Amino acid sequence: MKYTPEMIVEITERNLRLARRKLAELPIHCGRVPAISGLHGWVYEQTIQFCLLKELAALRVKPEVDEQIKLGGRAKADFRLNHVLVEVKTSGLFGMSEVQKYRKYRRWAEQAGCRYLFVSAYEGYLPYRRGICDAVGRKNVFLLDQPGHWSRLVSCLAKELKSRKAQP
Repeated sequence: MKYTPEMIVEITERNLRLARRKLAELPIHCGRVPAISGLHGWVYEQTIQFCLLKELAALRVKPEVDEQIKLGGRAKADFRLNHVLVEVKTSGLFGMSEVQKYRKYRRWAEQAGCRYLFVSAYEGYLPYRRGICDAVGRKNVFLLDQPGHWSRLVSCLAKELKSRKAQP
């Protein structure tokens, strides 16, 4: 593997600092350090996508990529690699209601002929960890603070993407 979860955290933090500096360069900036809700999540999501694409390219897998994929209603997956939808979280779940939400998202993804993967930097609360594994399937959950989950994610994606051609 080219990346490790520790490297992903480092890349995220470095790019988060850069994003804040770049936002502060905007002509409309009023002097406060930009503290935009969701910026850390977006930078982490972009970092995961970037690292996955590099890992997959090294395995000669070059998927079609799209972002913010509509699932149903206002629900969206963070990005799509061919027929695989990926949800990325920086810090796990915030309540059991999210377990039901992601169960529904997986169902919608599967109805559209897609596989649904849930990737999180960590999930420290055991009931949430069990819940998300039950909701989207243990083989579809990747908690990057757990040993081997990054390499399992890359391997899973490579195998899945090689097994099926891109869908519209």
